[in-house]
Amino acid sequence: MISHPVEGALIALQRRALGACDTYQLDRIDRALDELLRNPSDESTPAEYRVRSAMGHAYETLERRRAIAPYTAPEAADAEHGVVDQGYPVVEFFEWLRREPGISPAYRTVLQALAQGEDAESLAAQQGQPVPRMRERISRARNRARRLWAASVLSE
Repeated sequence: MISHPVEGALIALQRRALGACDTYQLDRIDRALDELLRNPSDESTPAEYRVRSAMGHAYETLERRRAIAPYTAPEAADAEHGVVDQGYPVVEFFEWLRREPGISPAYRTVLQALAQGEDAESLAAQQGQPVPRMRERISRARNRARRLWAASVLSE
């Protein structure tokens, strides 16, 4: 059972947390709340003194933590974390192309071949078509894909 002074101190700290603007202050309030809840039935000290005492002890704890493990900015950490794989956009495109129902199988084949490095001349030779006709198909396939990509990006 929580005593009235402890309950008053908890409410005061929770209100203070709602107005806090930084993580240090929230961490300090969290520590103070933990201290208050270690002995919830104590009625010997009024709420306002409990809040001040708990916040003071929380400050001391956080200062000891800072002395042991100083804060380092995330930018100063190892730069290799969070590096984007250079091939990821291609993989993402292939996945989108595989799932997109608005692209015909013929256009899908052309777009996949282009993404794999083929060009109009090689595609025309593979499919036995004149190069100008293949360029026209590539242009239409790209236009269709651009419209569908823009629509899918805007809908997300």
